[in-house]
Amino acid sequence: MSIKVHDDGSGVVTVTAVLDPDAVKAAEAGGGKLEDRVRLADLTTAGWTVQPWARAADGSAQVVLTKPFDSPSQVAGIMAEVSGTAGPLRAVSVTRDRGLLSTTYDVHGAVDLAQLQTGITTDPEVVASLTNQQVDVNAIDQSLLATIRDSFALKVQVEVPGAKETVTGVAGKSTPIDASSSVLDSTRVVLIVVAVVLIALAVLVMLWPGRRRPRGTTRRATP
Repeated sequence: MSIKVHDDGSGVVTVTAVLDPDAVKAAEAGGGKLEDRVRLADLTTAGWTVQPWARAADGSAQVVLTKPFDSPSQVAGIMAEVSGTAGPLRAVSVTRDRGLLSTTYDVHGAVDLAQLQTGITTDPEVVASLTNQQVDVNAIDQSLLATIRDSFALKVQVEVPGAKETVTGVAGKSTPIDASSSVLDSTRVVLIVVAVVLIALAVLVMLWPGRRRPRGTTRRATP
């Protein structure tokens, strides 16, 4: 996935989910289709743009999701939509501070693969549905968790004006996301320099010798 921040603080979050051939086969077991088995309609309702699944010759498939933001303060909420409370993205936030001569961008958080969870046991609707079907929720949770630990990988690319960083999650560890930059506002610097020059010229003109006549002197009439 990637987080891209523009000069004005707006930007876009892009999530690219890739399923290997085995995962695609598992999703389509019993004659189903990947497009039907993986439901993404709720994401569209939440403001995400969902591209169609793209299948590769080796049997793998990927889907790309994007969501724009107008302010860095919105990124934390978008990350919560992506990862939830049990996901691997922890406390990801973006800030933008505009100073007199420069603008500072900071991105902080973590890719935590040390405490992966499926999220099944935290979803009341899923728990109720499985329980009604007399399915052992804990057994399903542990089975999926084992699969996730063996096959899940996450890479986060952060791009802000003046800096670009890629963080790759490490199995069993928490890897920090820490990207920052300070960009000089050249337009504002030029305006300040011009203002200083104009003020200096105005002072010089006021103090220039001969601009003022001594008091009591009069101009002679020319014959």
